[in-house]
Amino acid sequence: MVLSLQKEQIAFYENAIDKLDEELKEIAQRDPELYDRINKVCTIKGLQFNTVVAVICETNGFRLFHSIKQVVSYSGLDVKFNESGKHKGRTSISKKGNARIREVIYMPALAAIQHNKPIAQLHKRICEKNPTARKKGVIAGMRKLLVLIYTLWKKNEEYIENYGVTATVHTSGNKEN
Repeated sequence: MVLSLQKEQIAFYENAIDKLDEELKEIAQRDPELYDRINKVCTIKGLQFNTVVAVICETNGFRLFHSIKQVVSYSGLDVKFNESGKHKGRTSISKKGNARIREVIYMPALAAIQHNKPIAQLHKRICEKNPTARKKGVIAGMRKLLVLIYTLWKKNEEYIENYGVTATVHTSGNKEN
């Protein structure tokens, strides 16, 4: 009896989530420019529509931000140093910013670490430096995702995974004049 009630509750919540997702997309589609920009940001592997909408809502479309540093600080993903004089303690994130942004970006960062090559490489590099601090790699992935969302939103562009990588072009020694 208890198990059947729990299954009914789970089905109810899943149905409610699906309806809310559909309604959110319908509301966004009313403004074609907004919907297009959100879909461009959603081209980042690991991000979904709901995450992008939540970040855009929490930051008011990045209207008040003029740099990546401001966005990172606002979200509380900036580094806080614990040092005084000769004492150098551990560094951590400040957590003084918007907790909802950190909350919304955490799970997509885990997915991006698995499926997004640049973020996976960042995570791997950080974990190789300090094998006991895997969480630092996840936080770095969260920060990178937030920076990508901000950059793509401001530039109104789609995500290109190998953007910084340039292909080596081999030219033959024969030139025709």
